[in-house]
Amino acid sequence: MNIALAANLLVAGLLCAAIVWAIILDRRLRDLRSGRDGVKQAVMDLAGAAARAEAAVASLRQAAEKSGVELAAQQAKAHAAAEELGLLVGAAEGLADRLTTARAAPVRATAVPRPEAPRAAAPLRELRGAR
Repeated sequence: MNIALAANLLVAGLLCAAIVWAIILDRRLRDLRSGRDGVKQAVMDLAGAAARAEAAVASLRQAAEKSGVELAAQQAKAHAAAEELGLLVGAAEGLADRLTTARAAPVRATAVPRPEAPRAAAPLRELRGAR
């Protein structure tokens, strides 16, 4: 009986060790499952954030395209205004050169014709002489 008793005690000890090990494994599996739920929620939150980021990028892209079109229109207007100002400055420089040249040239004396006496004044003189 000694051998049978020893074998039973050995089997009972191994069963106790297996039960303890099963309890430890069960706790670890529960922690892993609850962690998996947390990971699942984190993945869902990340997917939502990625979708919002994609929408924001699309909105920014549209705003950038709109701004680019407006900038191109303003550039065209500015270029046209710059060309017009260039023409005006060129004309003003030519006029300034002509005025400088005309001022530097000696002034020629020219005979200025005297204006004729008004014709209506002649009858008045005659009337004065008649008095």
